[in-house]
Amino acid sequence: MRARLRTALAIMSTLACAVTVAACGDNGGGGGGEGKPATLKVGVIPIVDVAPLYVGIEKGFFKQEKLTIKPQVAEGGAAIVPAVVSGDDQIGFSNATSLIIAGSKNLPVQIIAQGVAGGKKPTAKQAYDAVLVKGNSSIRSPKDLEGKTIAVNTLQNVGPLTVNTALKQRGADYKKVKYVEVPFPDMNSALQAGRVDAVWVVEPFVTQGLAQGARPLLYPFEQTAPTFTVATYFASKQYIEKNGDVVDRFVRAINKSLQYSQTHPQEVRKVVLSYTKIPRPAAEKMILPHWSQDLGRPTIEKTSQLAKEYGFVKTEPSLDELIRQP
Repeated sequence: MRARLRTALAIMSTLACAVTVAACGDNGGGGGGEGKPATLKVGVIPIVDVAPLYVGIEKGFFKQEKLTIKPQVAEGGAAIVPAVVSGDDQIGFSNATSLIIAGSKNLPVQIIAQGVAGGKKPTAKQAYDAVLVKGNSSIRSPKDLEGKTIAVNTLQNVGPLTVNTALKQRGADYKKVKYVEVPFPDMNSALQAGRVDAVWVVEPFVTQGLAQGARPLLYPFEQTAPTFTVATYFASKQYIEKNGDVVDRFVRAINKSLQYSQTHPQEVRKVVLSYTKIPRPAAEKMILPHWSQDLGRPTIEKTSQLAKEYGFVKTEPSLDELIRQP
């Protein structure tokens, strides 16, 4: 109930801000003239997905563009979208599903750069997300999840969207599954305590769960599509209009960070320790996602189609409007 109330309040706040965006779309932070220094608050989630942002800070890629990055930690993309629209954050990291929903509501946001993508194949060696069950659970197949409770970090989001898709592929009725909200850091303890029947987690929490004896049952991102675009960086349209040069510089820096992170996995494993509570042994073992400059538009289109199929949106937004053109 609290989760539904929180979501409703966030949506109302965001809608109110969208109506008066000229007043609340930019609170004075993050501005910068052509080539001048700028400070950006960037909404992120404490998971491996955002490692390139921290790598880019350490390697000086943002500094080279005269940008100071201040990460702002949130529970999920659904909370980051309102923060960006209101102007509290200048840039946000959000799963594509949240942005599809925002676009369908005509909220003034635009995708500006790739964030993270899933692996190429749904295997334990290539998937960095998974639906886990306890090692001694009677749940042995996806169909056994019918009538059961699965924890996700946020409702009506990329977790349920891809889990639904993976369940359908395995002949299970996703409509018979109940989803509940649990923050990623609390997922594995909720599973071990029996408060939920299964959890959908991403790294580093997949590795932590496996270390506690959990079993993987599904790999939703990879089963939805190879190198499925999970999340992207985005900004409000007003901020982009007023600070196009700053946004261009951010995009250049994050693209360099994404490419560097993909080819330097050990530096990624090291930086993850600085913003998550994952133990070093788990960081060394976890499966890393896929990072590149390619936005993966076909998989964003698929997300939009699935969001409508599952009732997350009534109408699909225009991707030409949602995705900023270079």
